[in-house]
Amino acid sequence: MPSPSLRFLLATLLSACAGLAAAASRPPLVTMQDGDATLLRDGARFALAEGVRLQAGDLVATGAQSRLLRLEYPGGPGFALGPDTRVMLLPNLGDDGMRAGVYLLSGWVKLATPATVPGAIRSAVADADSTGGTLILSVQGGVAQAFAESGPSHVQPRAADQGEQALKSGEMLALQAGAKPVLAKGASAAFVQAMPRSFMDTLPSRAAAFAVDVPPRRLGEMAYADAQPWIDAEAPLRQVFATRWRRLAADPQFRGALVAGLKSHPEWTPVLYPTGHAPQPVH
Repeated sequence: MPSPSLRFLLATLLSACAGLAAAASRPPLVTMQDGDATLLRDGARFALAEGVRLQAGDLVATGAQSRLLRLEYPGGPGFALGPDTRVMLLPNLGDDGMRAGVYLLSGWVKLATPATVPGAIRSAVADADSTGGTLILSVQGGVAQAFAESGPSHVQPRAADQGEQALKSGEMLALQAGAKPVLAKGASAAFVQAMPRSFMDTLPSRAAAFAVDVPPRRLGEMAYADAQPWIDAEAPLRQVFATRWRRLAADPQFRGALVAGLKSHPEWTPVLYPTGHAPQPVH
C-alpha cells in the first residue's frame, strides 16, 4: 500500500500530466555527469548533459557503465545517481505540499540536503527523507538498503505493519518484502562493495555555474523497452503512465508489446480495448 505522501504525489502527477512543468516551483538541473544518461519526456527519448533543466514527471535513466549523474535543486537538495539507475522527478510543491524529491524505481541514489531544506526519496519498498543530512538508498526489486552517511534521516517502510525508523549518522537499515527491517551500526561490507565509487566523495554544489539552461538532445521516439520498467511498476505508477502514454498505444509495435504483457499492466486494458471487448485468454 503506498504511503499517504506517495499517493498524494502520484495523484498530482496523474491530474497534471498535461502541465507537469508548472508543478515544480524550483526545477532541478543536471550539474554533474560522468557517463551516459537519458531522459524520457512526452513520449520521446533525450540525451542528458550538464546544464539540462528537468521537469516534474521526467524519467531519468543512467547507463550500466555510468559513474555519476547529479541533479541539484537550486538552493535545495542534490541527488547523485549511480549506474543502471531509474528515477522519476516528483513535484516540489513547497511549504504547502511535498518536498523536492525523486521516486527511485531501481538503482542507487545519494541524497544530500542543506541544513534547513529537506529532500526525499520515494520507492516501492520504503520512503526516505533527510534535512541537513546525507542519505544513500539502494533499491533492487523488493530489497532496499538505507545508509545515513551524516546527519539525521527518516525511513518509512511501505509495509503496513512497519513504523517509521529514525536513522542517526552511521546507521543502516535493510528492508525486504515480508521481513522485519534490520537496523545496524555501520554499513555492511556487501553494501560498501556494491556502492558506486563516486558516492564516497563529498560533491560541492555546481548549480550556480549554469547561467543558461542547456536543451536536451532529442534521440527519437521512446521505445517500449525504455518505458516497460515504468509501465510494469507498482499499481499507482502504472495508472499514471497508462494516462500519460495512452497515445503511444496507437503505434503497432508499442501496442503489440502492451498486449503481450497485459497481465503485468492491466491498467492499459481500457486504453487498448475501449469498447470493453478484450480477447479472452486461451487455456
